[in-house]
Amino acid sequence: MTEEEQKLWRKILVELFKQFPDLNPKIAKVLEKTFTYELEKHDNYTYYSVRYSITPTGELIVDWESAELTMF
Repeated sequence: MTEEEQKLWRKILVELFKQFPDLNPKIAKVLEKTFTYELEKHDNYTYYSVRYSITPTGELIVDWESAELTMF
């Protein structure tokens, strides 16, 4: 994994923990404009795919409204 990819994953994890602090969020997959994340509640796992963008200043913008339930 490149340094840029590592930075992106860290930014995504920060946003996931802000959005879902009690659901043990994890990154399942990161693509160019979407990522898939896992949420756990009572040993049940759910996966969602969501769109994101990076601003010219490097800020991660997650479009939480685009989140779709998915299979992983």
